[in-house]
Amino acid sequence: MSQTKGRVTIPTNLDVVPETIELMKRWGADAIRDCDGTEFPEELTKTGAKIYATYYTTRKDNEWAKANPDEVQQCYVMTAFYTAVDKELSIPLMKGISDELMMVNTRDDIKRWWEVIDRSTGEIVPTTNWNYQEETGCVVICDAVPFHEYTVSFLAYIIWDPVHMYNAVTNEWKDFEHQITFDVRQPKTHKYSLERLRKYCEEHPYVNVIRYTTFFHQFTLMFDELKREKYVDWYGYSASVSPYILEQFEKEVGYPFRPEYIIDQAIIITSIAFRARNLKISRHSSAEKSQSWQRKW
Repeated sequence: MSQTKGRVTIPTNLDVVPETIELMKRWGADAIRDCDGTEFPEELTKTGAKIYATYYTTRKDNEWAKANPDEVQQCYVMTAFYTAVDKELSIPLMKGISDELMMVNTRDDIKRWWEVIDRSTGEIVPTTNWNYQEETGCVVICDAVPFHEYTVSFLAYIIWDPVHMYNAVTNEWKDFEHQITFDVRQPKTHKYSLERLRKYCEEHPYVNVIRYTTFFHQFTLMFDELKREKYVDWYGYSASVSPYILEQFEKEVGYPFRPEYIIDQAIIITSIAFRARNLKISRHSSAEKSQSWQRKW
């Protein structure tokens, strides 16, 4: 007797329940899964099919993220090259970056974790020769060498999950809340994440398989002020750093960390990305509906 059902999984969403059931019958599917950024329809939990559920360890819990902003995911960002024309040079940190996506991290010691470099010589600018003006969002370098080029590498919080932002921009979502990231490797969030997963399993007894889309890292996706793609890397882990993890790195390897260890690789990758700027990579999913959250920390 030939087998007519099994080994086929149907993706679904809240607005395609009848279609999902119809396709299950036509294709003999034995499993249903939700899609990135969607909720699983309650009606489909009673179909008798196996349920595959997407689970996010690094987002989809804004209440926790807002209550613990110090453990939000971070990444290193390097400014464009700026040329000094006199002894003082002002460099805006967030120029060319969406302020919906990132926010400058001033909680941690900027003199330790940021780096200003004279790109004409490759030398690090002493921390005594620059300061950050939060009201203008600029690093001001004093005693700059005229006609030398300078950059600033700094830490920024990822205040809108980059994949969620990518899907929202690509699909033109309206009236939804930005999902904030959080770093599961840090103490409070690590402990909470284990409790959160146990609670999820208890509250979703109909789920047969949990599908983890992201364990701890963030993809490196950058958008400008107009939400246009600036840099897209679906394979890197450079958007998953923090002073907490970098201090552990320093203890293990026995030497101080420099932002340039990450930035240097990013410069190479970015130059390749610009040459291939006509290549488009798309990830589409359905919209999530919720109220908009205005960021105020």
